[in-house]
Amino acid sequence: MQARRFALRTLLGAGLLILALAGYVWLTAWRPPPEYAGYGAIELAVPVMTAEQYQDVVATHRQPYVYELQSIAGSVLVYGAMHTKEPGDPQIEDLRQQWERFQPTAALVEGRMGFLPADFVNPIRQFGESGAVFGLAKADDVPAYTWEPPIARELGHVLEEFTAEQVALFYVLRPYFSNLRHGKPADPEGYVEEYRRKRTQWPGLEGTLPSMAAIDAAWKRDFPDSPDWREESDQDGLPGYLGAIANRSNAARDEHLVRVILDLTRQGRRVFAVMGSSHAVKLEPALRAARVEGE
Repeated sequence: MQARRFALRTLLGAGLLILALAGYVWLTAWRPPPEYAGYGAIELAVPVMTAEQYQDVVATHRQPYVYELQSIAGSVLVYGAMHTKEPGDPQIEDLRQQWERFQPTAALVEGRMGFLPADFVNPIRQFGESGAVFGLAKADDVPAYTWEPPIARELGHVLEEFTAEQVALFYVLRPYFSNLRHGKPADPEGYVEEYRRKRTQWPGLEGTLPSMAAIDAAWKRDFPDSPDWREESDQDGLPGYLGAIANRSNAARDEHLVRVILDLTRQGRRVFAVMGSSHAVKLEPALRAARVEGE
């Protein structure tokens, strides 16, 4: 009888401990940064650089690509990083130093970051340089936003030129392609399946790619001369229409990002914006021409 009571108390104690731990994780975990979409119409005096124009400078521009611009009202520090998920990468320490020197009042990060129990998972290993900047913003109580456009707006732009299945294949596989440079997942199918379930519910993509087998079939049909998708990285571009979709998606993202920066700086904010270096290069002419003079 005593043994049974002891076992019940032990189980009850363990259950309460698990509940307390779950509550702690829920209360302290990072939530995704909100979107910033409140700007009005902003005309650009000089357009954002196109993907074709960027190819003329991709081999010669500095890495990381960092610049600071000042306007009468506010300012922006653009940090164009070489994507990394290594906490020891010198860029991470450089980001911290730049943050401390610049003293931002708003932060912009790349990507639609998800729920993260930051006390148990390194945010840099999970979200790269964006995780580092989001952590700095949280520590200093600085408002932070994802600079990604609302997904319906981005998809609408891409679906004007490509079929729903083509677009779904790109968005479902894009996280895998982007992360392959950091190491191949032990279970590629399991990694992609999570994105397949979620992203084929996005507006305009419903009913596409109903299974992993459908992804394999579409890949073999459309890219017979390319490596299997499990071996494909976006580091040197993507094959066929996937590369064209990437360019159109990035164009929509860049057009949104430049306007977010301009809107925030015109409010007098000191904006710290982290992004891949290609975005930083493509935005610079438009930012400079929009009466944001270099310091």
